[in-house]
Amino acid sequence: MESTITWTLGSTDPDAETNLGRIAQWWSALAGQDIIWQQRPLPENVDRSAIDWSKQSLDETFVVQTPTLRGITLYWYKPNSPDERNISVSYLQLDLFNQQLDILPSSGKNYQIRITLPKIVYQKIQVTDPQFGSLLQPNGNAVLLFRDESQRLEIQIDLSAANVSLLQQKLSAS
Repeated sequence: MESTITWTLGSTDPDAETNLGRIAQWWSALAGQDIIWQQRPLPENVDRSAIDWSKQSLDETFVVQTPTLRGITLYWYKPNSPDERNISVSYLQLDLFNQQLDILPSSGKNYQIRITLPKIVYQKIQVTDPQFGSLLQPNGNAVLLFRDESQRLEIQIDLSAANVSLLQQKLSAS
């Protein structure tokens, strides 16, 4: 699975809807977690990768509540605030490895937002009753393949011979 998921408003990419759904799932899963909210100016003709994301005084850390994506708008609540906040977006890039979401608002303003988890949290993937197969190699290693058609997701797991044996033990014990 790729570690970077990108969505752009108006894109003709056939995976655009799937990518937006995966980003929405990640965003919703942040409920009750600490996040770091950073906002930086985006000067014209400057590569976004050149932005300085080191800690600055206006960066916020807070527990995000009820994060959702409806349409092209991110919604959330901050602690001790009854007001739902939102931002409509034109571009989202989720870096699963670093657990950070880069946002360009659709308002046309020249700034970028980055939402980061202060601690790394493993991305969870849930599939229900997937198709699956396995291949046992002559050296005892195995390849497990799981496919979920509804999510258009394929997961390959390569196991060493030792982990194959451990998996067999755990499955027979249950």
